[in-house]
Amino acid sequence: MARVTIELTPEKLAELLGDLSPEELKIVLHRVAERLEIREWIRLGESGLRQWLNEPDLYADDPPAR
Repeated sequence: MARVTIELTPEKLAELLGDLSPEELKIVLHRVAERLEIREWIRLGESGLRQWLNEPDLYADDPPAR
């Protein structure tokens, strides 16, 4: 199936979401919430990894130069 990209303003998106039935809207909002949660976990993981990589290596043979 071919993918189609459509550019929407937030106002137009809100209008389209308002046309959904309550059950369809619940499904869409649940999926959006899942994606936001995944993005937040990825962001936290990336920031934690950056912080960890910036720490000195306590097990290195030579101590870090200061």
